[in-house]
Amino acid sequence: MAHVGLLEDNPVIARLTATMLNYTGHHVTIYEHPRDCLKALSLTNIYHTSPSTYGSNRDIMLPVELLILDLHLPDIGGFQILEMIQNNNHTRSLPLIFCTAATAREIDYALRLAPQAYLIEKPFKMETLLSAVSNILQAQ
Repeated sequence: MAHVGLLEDNPVIARLTATMLNYTGHHVTIYEHPRDCLKALSLTNIYHTSPSTYGSNRDIMLPVELLILDLHLPDIGGFQILEMIQNNNHTRSLPLIFCTAATAREIDYALRLAPQAYLIEKPFKMETLLSAVSNILQAQ
């Protein structure tokens, strides 16, 4: 089973999602704030720097094997986090699931940034999310 990161600002959705993933054998880290996720992915040092530093590649292990990302987040938006992930050699290959209530235009933009990502639109069935996680892990 996998170590899954979850960046979701709705605490009820985060707890339910983590409970179901834990129940199926995964270990889940809930990032309560976007800064926590950036820190875990070693991207905090680039949050206030220019895009030219995004490409730095350090030989460190990512703390999660896949990230479930809500695209509508407070403070630091999900799209900004997505851009940082995709613009960094260290995190670019991190599998992503967008679990979001974003508009069609926003979803299109997110999938252009990360075409390999899975999309799950809110409201969603837990079976849909569990299936996406399984598909990602099988593909690796």
